[in-house]
Amino acid sequence: MLKQLLVGGSLCAGLWLTALPVRAQSPSPAPSPETQSAPAADISQSEVQQFADTIKQIQTIEEGAQEQANQILTSEQMSQERFGQIVQARRGNPPTEPSPEMTSQERESFDRIVAQLGELGKTTREQIDQAIQTSGLERDRFVQIFSMVRQDAELRQQVQEILQN
Repeated sequence: MLKQLLVGGSLCAGLWLTALPVRAQSPSPAPSPETQSAPAADISQSEVQQFADTIKQIQTIEEGAQEQANQILTSEQMSQERFGQIVQARRGNPPTEPSPEMTSQERESFDRIVAQLGELGKTTREQIDQAIQTSGLERDRFVQIFSMVRQDAELRQQVQEILQN
């Protein structure tokens, strides 16, 4: 739940990429010509290694963000379960009050948590963008490889093996 709120999706523990339709609980639109993937044969071994190294960095960034999110909840004395209940109630169509209803103190805590998580999400996205930028791959190429890894089981296995080493 928190990872979805922080970074919006997942390849590995909630990988965030604005250029990809990897949003939890959202249908994926058809890829545009710019983001359609080339055959996996068009990826060099060097690019696969750079991609996997970047994914490792992103995982580390996201683990740190998850720890910070947990600290935010703890500091506001709200459980993940209760936070999730409130979020689900507010996302309802139409939005409803969570059950049990929120106290005024809980409402204030929730609002502070949302603001802090918003800032944490922004910082996390910036760190991920920086990791991609310094990977040696262009952002568009990283996105293209990401898409190929999602679609090609052999390529995905190759990346997973690198990640495990």
